[in-house]
Amino acid sequence: MGSVSVISKGFLEVLFGGSVLLWLAVWRVRRCGRIAVGLCSLAAMLLTLVAAADGVNAHYQYLPRVSDVIGARDWPTISKAQWVNVSSRSTIPSAAPVAVAANQGAVVTLNIGEQRVGFSATKALVYLPPQYFANPTQRFPVVYLLHGSPGMPVDWLRGGGAAHAGYLAARAGHPQILVMPHLSRDWLDDSECVDGAHMLVETYVVHDLVPSIDAQLRTEADRGHRAVAGMSAGGYCALNLGLRHRDLFGVIVDMSGYTHPSHSGGMPSLFGRQPDLRDLVAANSPDVYVDSLPAAPSTRVFLVCGTSDHVALKQLASLRDRLRGRGFDVTWTTRPGGHTYGVWRPGLVNALNWTFTAG
Repeated sequence: MGSVSVISKGFLEVLFGGSVLLWLAVWRVRRCGRIAVGLCSLAAMLLTLVAAADGVNAHYQYLPRVSDVIGARDWPTISKAQWVNVSSRSTIPSAAPVAVAANQGAVVTLNIGEQRVGFSATKALVYLPPQYFANPTQRFPVVYLLHGSPGMPVDWLRGGGAAHAGYLAARAGHPQILVMPHLSRDWLDDSECVDGAHMLVETYVVHDLVPSIDAQLRTEADRGHRAVAGMSAGGYCALNLGLRHRDLFGVIVDMSGYTHPSHSGGMPSLFGRQPDLRDLVAANSPDVYVDSLPAAPSTRVFLVCGTSDHVALKQLASLRDRLRGRGFDVTWTTRPGGHTYGVWRPGLVNALNWTFTAG
């Protein structure tokens, strides 16, 4: 039941059809007394609201399955104690979660530690490929998946299908560790991944997150095996952080991200009212500083956008040409659709099959 799609045409037809039938029932029971009419009306209103909400959900494909709607996990998970135990052995124990992890990979929650960056970012979700459990001495490249706004790390596992995408890449011979960190104080808080007035997210990613992941996991800890990726606001984050820290990241994946900060409260709200505000904004706007970027070190960029996502499409197409003019290796992909997980979910599958296999 948990894997049933709630965004399919058939499911939506059932919801809206049921709503219509209930409203017809309200008309039919109008002579049966106020209680009957009231109960039937309430049921009709609730189902109509559910149908309308799911219609919006179907457009963005944010919660595609019943399990996502109710908050259940339908991706493989494993405790830290279990995977640490696996990492120290040459054979795979028979415990069910470990056996599943050895076949499909699994998601573990890691502690990043306490930081003084203006928000709580003490944990990260991490997908470990099956090879991580089957080959206890092997090291792996890492992709940092940055969520959008509104958003949180688990969005990558629900709407983004990251565990499945990681499994497909591993099955194709491209196993990667996928790290999904917190980038803000709450679901609605848009940090833009910058060192702003209230949160030092850039500092957190560069100085806390990446070193902590390299210390805890068997990573290939060099820029050539480290990618930063994101969708929507997280796409801008990946683009800006990747270009500003090319010594740290050799690969950038931007899915429908704008090419400059777009905080809803404006730049003074994001960076604070500072005398050098204009310079701060420019220093975090790839479409401003792109023409001054040196060609080295070599950086590969993967850009994905929906053909109906007109603003992002225009910005990314322009940046693509300017990056190529600076000598960057840029792969450009468009998919039918708008600013939705319907573009980003298959985009992630394509990106992970590309990330460390070319160049």
